[in-house]
Amino acid sequence: METATPTLKTILVAVDFSTGSRTALEQAARLAGLNGAKLQVLHVVDAAAVAALADSREENYETHAKLATEGASTALTRWMAQSTAPADYDVTIAIGNPLHEILEHACTLKADLLVAGIAGAGEMPAGAGSISSKLARKVQTPVLLVRTNHPQAFRKIVACIDFSATSRAVAEQARRIASKDGSLVDFLHVWQEPWAAMAYPTPFADTGVPAAVPTPEERETYMQEIRNELHGFVRHAAQGIDATEVLHESFSHGNGIVAHAQESQADLIVVGGKGRTNLRYVLLGSTAERLLTRLPCSLLVVKLPVENL
Repeated sequence: METATPTLKTILVAVDFSTGSRTALEQAARLAGLNGAKLQVLHVVDAAAVAALADSREENYETHAKLATEGASTALTRWMAQSTAPADYDVTIAIGNPLHEILEHACTLKADLLVAGIAGAGEMPAGAGSISSKLARKVQTPVLLVRTNHPQAFRKIVACIDFSATSRAVAEQARRIASKDGSLVDFLHVWQEPWAAMAYPTPFADTGVPAAVPTPEERETYMQEIRNELHGFVRHAAQGIDATEVLHESFSHGNGIVAHAQESQADLIVVGGKGRTNLRYVLLGSTAERLLTRLPCSLLVVKLPVENL
């Protein structure tokens, strides 16, 4: 069965005047141009900061909110004039909680893609800021977190596959980008031996003792089954693009993804928000902050509509 390539009609990019959001804007503008999509630019004035300033000066909140919004609009006009965004983009200035406003606008606009910088106004030296990581968890729209100073085409993409329904959406998104950018796509499956996954804990070590030790023949048989499943998946998913099948053994799916991305010098990781290995929690849950702070490249998180889960 041939895989349908998704169409981008509306791209929403959230900006905060940081270096990271400048790169996110340029990447969003580039993708909008390639896909003939409408570019929507959103800047959110933090209502809590406005309220704190008004309180410190013992002045009216509404007055400060109006001044802050007008100032942001003027600054954004100048900021956008230095970009490569298409002339028909739309700009929105909102005031409120940044995370809430971005999520609301993504829903209201029915955005096909939300773009933000990995590092926001806080200018973290590496990895995702708090707003970016929360967007990756909460938004239902595919969200692209762009590495600072990477506005150009994605030449090497790692599409993370666990053979779930979400993996098909991951493959579709990876293929869409690759078809526009001429990218090489690694279809990556991170695996762990089932007997290692069932290890019993020991009182003197963090790691456990496997419930069973496989023979070389059992291990090879298991690996061949995975190879066959991955090959069957990629045969359909990679139609029309340059692709490679990659198996990576790791005790942690998230760590295995990051390790391969580093080894392959990937520009983009495409991962499902939830799948058979529940990567929603592997990459975006309790270990999320550690992984997101050391992402080696940009990250696209793909989720299925709720009715398809």
